[in-house]
Amino acid sequence: MRRRGKGYRFFLGSCLLLFFAGGAARAFPGLENGKALYTERCALCHGEKGEGWDWNKKVMRPPVPVPDLREVVPQRSDAYLLAVIRDGGKAVGLTSFMPAFGFDMSEQDLKDVVAYLRLLSQRNR
Repeated sequence: MRRRGKGYRFFLGSCLLLFFAGGAARAFPGLENGKALYTERCALCHGEKGEGWDWNKKVMRPPVPVPDLREVVPQRSDAYLLAVIRDGGKAVGLTSFMPAFGFDMSEQDLKDVVAYLRLLSQRNR
């Protein structure tokens, strides 16, 4: 019985190592799509690493504060994050400054972005 336990722990440890050592995108292909979509549609306001708006940028500032996703994402359910991305901020009682992206993203695309947000919030703590 112990041998099976050690093998299972080794397998689980290997998977976690792959995931956190930068192999997450290769091990879980949806993360590559999620990262590409995040970079294309979210990073301008939320930052490359989810850190929120860089107030030192020399471009026009948004009219509302942009949250640090590394702090917000762990507190929110996947359903909440999907609703915000798909339907925009107004759908969950936030500002309309957060646009809706569901009009041209598939359900899988939305899930891939949420998975990438979860990874960002874990990596950047």
